[in-house]
Amino acid sequence: MRDSTDRRPVVAGYDGSKPSERALRWAVEEARLRFVPLIICHAWQWSSGTPLSLASMDTIRRMGQQVLDKGVLLARDLSSRLEIRTRLDTGSPSVVLMSESGIADLLVVGSRGSGGFAELQIGSTAVQLAAHAYCPVTVVREQPHPRTGLVVVGVDGMAPERPELGLAFEEARLRKAPLRAICLSPENAEDTREFATRFYRTVAVWEEKYSEVSVETAIESDSHIAALQQTAQEADLVVIGDRGQTDPVELPLGILCQALLRGAPCPVMIAPSHRPVRASR
Repeated sequence: MRDSTDRRPVVAGYDGSKPSERALRWAVEEARLRFVPLIICHAWQWSSGTPLSLASMDTIRRMGQQVLDKGVLLARDLSSRLEIRTRLDTGSPSVVLMSESGIADLLVVGSRGSGGFAELQIGSTAVQLAAHAYCPVTVVREQPHPRTGLVVVGVDGMAPERPELGLAFEEARLRKAPLRAICLSPENAEDTREFATRFYRTVAVWEEKYSEVSVETAIESDSHIAALQQTAQEADLVVIGDRGQTDPVELPLGILCQALLRGAPCPVMIAPSHRPVRASR
C-alpha cells in the first residue's frame, strides 16, 4: 500500500491537441491507481519578437485558461472523485513541465504537441522531458493502442540495479498486470552468463518485494531495438532507462530510448538515471 502521507502528484501536460488528450487520459488512470492528485499543466508563450500589450497578454491568458478548463472537464468525466489541480503559466512547455517534475511522482505528455506536424514521430518537448525531467516520464502516442495488460521492461545487462526494473514492477502491481523483464546484455556477446546471473539475482530481489506480480524473464544479446519494438507490439507499456551504460555521454538520451520513443506503438515510460526513483511501498 502507498503511504497516505506520500501525495506526490501525477502531472499531465495538456495543450488541447489530440496527443495531449490521450496523455491526459493516461495520466488520469495513473493518478487514480496511485490514489494521488492530478495536476493538469498548460503553458503558453509568445514567440514573436514584438512585445505584447497588457490587453493582448490578458486575452492569451484567458485562451490558455479555456484550454485548461477543457482538460479539467475531460479529467472529471473520466474520474469524478479524483483530486485535480491546475497550473497555467507562461514559458516554454518543456521548461514549465520540467519545474513541475521536481515535485511529481510521474510526468505524462503526448508524443507531440499542438505545434507539431502530423508526420512528426516525437516532439521536442517530449524528448527534452524524457532526457532531463526529475521524475519518470511517460510519453503517450497519439494513435490508439489495444490494451493488453502486459508491462515490458528493458533492463541494461551491465547495470540491472538501475531504477527501471523497480519502476516496472510497481507499474505491473498497480495494474495487476504481468511483467516481462528483458535483460539487454551487450549485443553479440559470446558469453551472457555473467550478465544473466546478475540480472536474475536483481529480479529475485524485486520478486520478493512484489510477490503478487507474475514475471517472465528473457535474455537478449542481439538487436535490442528490434527485440523491444517487437515485444512492444503486444504490450500496454514499455519501461526503459533514459540511457544505457555504453551510450555516448554527449547524447541527451540513449540510442535505445530514442528508438522506442519514435517507434514503439504503446506508451513508453522513461526512468531517469540522474535521480533515483522513489519506492512507493
